Amino acid sequence: MIKKIPSKQAVSEVIGVVLLLGMTITLYVILNSNVSSFSFGSSAPFVNLVTTFDEANKMIYIEHNGGESLELKTDISVTIGNDTYTKNLADLLIDLNYDGKWSFCETLKFSLEGIDFSQKFIQVTVVSGNTVLLSAVLQKGLNLKKD
Repeated sequence: MIKKIPSKQAVSEVIGVVLLLGMTITLYVILNSNVSSFSFGSSAPFVNLVTTFDEANKMIYIEHNGGESLELKTDISVTIGNDTYTKNLADLLIDLNYDGKWSFCETLKFSLEGIDFSQKFIQVTVVSGNTVLLSAVLQKGLNLKKD
């Protein structure tokens, strides 16, 4: 009687496939856990701002016309000619609902009292964090370079 010796080739191929599958799954789990732990930061706030320039009263008004409320750390920059004036939202806000945020229908007042703005370029910029929310030219004019 002749004894047949079973072939071991099929077993080694199955073990190879199982090892490759195990390594692939392990690599996927490691990469997925690393990527999901990254903080991508918050998105820029959606807000609708409208600015007006009242030349007679020497005021610039910026009204919140919808969107998210803005924190008091928002910066307002007004460029008049070659000079830039930067204020914080807390200094300019008329907080109607006393929530400590710039919300819908609330207005900022930037006074131009004591500033010569006739025939000068005027631009308003509102910046929250590292995002520019508003950049508006209110008056085109002559910019005389200072020496």
